[in-house]
Amino acid sequence: YERRGGEVLVTEAGRVAAHFYVGHRSVAAWRTEIRAESGPMDVLQAFAHSDEFIQLAVRADERVEVARLAERVPVPVRDSADSPAAKAAVLVQAYVARLNLPGFALAADLAYVAAAAGRIFRALFELSKARGWARAAKESLAWARMVDRRTWAAESPLRQLGKACPPELLRSVERSPMAWARLADLNPAELAELLGAPRAGPLLHKLVHTVPRLGLRAHVQPLTRSLVRVSLRVTPDFAWNDAAHGVAERFWVCVEDASGAQLIHTEPLVISKAHATEEHVVEFACTLADPLPPQYFVVVMSDRWVGADTRLAVSFRHLRLPERAPPPTALRDMQPMRDDDIERLLGVPQGLNAVQTQAFHALWGSDDSVLLAAAPGAGKTRAADLALLRFLSAEAERARAEGEDFVRRRAVYVAPFAALVRARAADWRRRLGALHGGTRFAVVSGGSDASADLRRMEDAHVILATPTAWDRLSRRWRQRQRHAVRDIGLFIADEIHWIGGAGLGAAADDVAAAGPSGTGDDAGADSVGDRLAAAYEAVVSRTRYMAAQLERPIRVVALAVPLANAKDVAAWIGATQVFNFHPAVRPVPLEIKIQASGVMHFASRMAALIAPTYRAVCESPQAAIVFVATRRQCRALAAELLTRASADGLPDRFMPQEATEVPVGVKDAALREFLAKGVGYYHDAMAPGDRKAVADMFAKGLLRVLVASREACWALDSVVAHTVVIMGAERFVGREHR
Repeated sequence: YERRGGEVLVTEAGRVAAHFYVGHRSVAAWRTEIRAESGPMDVLQAFAHSDEFIQLAVRADERVEVARLAERVPVPVRDSADSPAAKAAVLVQAYVARLNLPGFALAADLAYVAAAAGRIFRALFELSKARGWARAAKESLAWARMVDRRTWAAESPLRQLGKACPPELLRSVERSPMAWARLADLNPAELAELLGAPRAGPLLHKLVHTVPRLGLRAHVQPLTRSLVRVSLRVTPDFAWNDAAHGVAERFWVCVEDASGAQLIHTEPLVISKAHATEEHVVEFACTLADPLPPQYFVVVMSDRWVGADTRLAVSFRHLRLPERAPPPTALRDMQPMRDDDIERLLGVPQGLNAVQTQAFHALWGSDDSVLLAAAPGAGKTRAADLALLRFLSAEAERARAEGEDFVRRRAVYVAPFAALVRARAADWRRRLGALHGGTRFAVVSGGSDASADLRRMEDAHVILATPTAWDRLSRRWRQRQRHAVRDIGLFIADEIHWIGGAGLGAAADDVAAAGPSGTGDDAGADSVGDRLAAAYEAVVSRTRYMAAQLERPIRVVALAVPLANAKDVAAWIGATQVFNFHPAVRPVPLEIKIQASGVMHFASRMAALIAPTYRAVCESPQAAIVFVATRRQCRALAAELLTRASADGLPDRFMPQEATEVPVGVKDAALREFLAKGVGYYHDAMAPGDRKAVADMFAKGLLRVLVASREACWALDSVVAHTVVIMGAERFVGREHR
């Protein structure tokens, strides 16, 4: 219970208890029994002290038998022989060992303990995993697998195959001195020679390769001095058997520290039958301790199979960490800059804000390259307009002095998404189109018809393109001796932080949504992830190389969000003026609330997040935008919000004060009904007219809630909202099956 906010929040222990149907007394007992260094005996004791076994009394006629069983089981029991905890600990081991018990009463108790054992051990695994206890988590999962498979960890994994493995062959394998991990490296002839059974080689080879086995390769890339990105490539190395594996196999990817005591990261990995022969890529971020540890261990544990774990040591011996980042640029207490002409051209009648004022002299008063990194909404684009206005004014004065055409050197604007490029071109045409007798802007696509793009560039003062498009057009700059590609005086790189890719888990086929006026065919990101990063890095580096080879200065103005390595980026683009403000520096204060959910299943997690999303939208005093992972969720969530409002007795809760008139051009009948209630949805599969109508209605304040797909954030850059809800940060990448 949060006293300050008056909210009841879900704890990790409560979530685990509810998911596995465990009482609060059991969780309280586990808190005292389980520790970070807990071994098999500690986990078994915590299991035995669960409240589920409090009524499991030792009858008078069972004491001798329970004591005899306690001597036969492999894990010692700490409690007295006549306690319920000792009986539960003995019976669960007897179940794993497949011991025969005398009497119906003891057999009934065994069935009760066995039915609850898997559930309780997995609850212990989830709790240990949530607390970051590596050894306790591994031991809890080991007990859960042993109970499910009725096989001890010291026994051969072939016992899990049941009747598929003949008893004689199983006994021969267990008598063999060779370790289990080495059997998979032998061919049928070598296996037959090892066992002394010539005919058993092919069958044993098949059975050994039925047990899941994985090959691991890891690539580590430092992001900061305290954070690394790990790219783990998992290759299945076993033969899929429907009877043994079903439709999918689940694994747990765990990262342990050098001592093996702390869990740094944990996430599930599912390998399906359809992709059992393909390489799987798992990407995640891990924190680094200071001083730098010698290595981490990546452990991939099977969720069901005993003896199917794989361990990989990731060494940090040759890892080069970036230098310590300098502190962010301090925001000075300056008087806001006021100039009527600049305010009119920039479209800021209220004057320049604090960030723009501090960077004004670097952008307007010199031709030095500049890196401006500030939070979204801080006015970076308007600040870059200052550099563009200075460049156009200088070119116009040169043309008048020399009596030449205005077009000699050009400015190039590059942004990662076509929707941003189109929006910037429309904005500049509206504000700067009449400047200096007519400033012409050309948007190039970099498609198959390069000659058309080149002709448009020849007659333009400002060229706008995506990194991929400009890469295709500028790649042959040496062969184009007299062309606009070589005559560049200003290069504006917007959203330059995308040189690092789209973030963890991003794929190259990620697509951003079209703008309200787009057709949807080229409206998205030209390419996101590795291809976008490579293209963006290439065009910026090529620009600097061209300036050095042609001996013509090219000013680079780079815009980004606050960067951890702003010093390195500034050195790369040749910027002498660096402004890297703190993320908290923004005109409108930002309040962030995080609602965590431990539900692994995607559909169930989305259903669990509907209630907090509805609450956040209702508490918002103004319009709200909700971003969801898929297009299908857009309509489903919009319908669910209206349903919950009706259930609360307020069907018109999201209606604006003014009557909402739905535009006649909206084709989607369901969308028309939602718009009439003040709720809309937006994704790139909608008709262009419907997208434009929804965006216009939300911008005019005729909609209270807008549900949009995640890729639509780049197309909705012109709309603002008081509350933004990101309903999950996960998505499925079909090409990579994750």
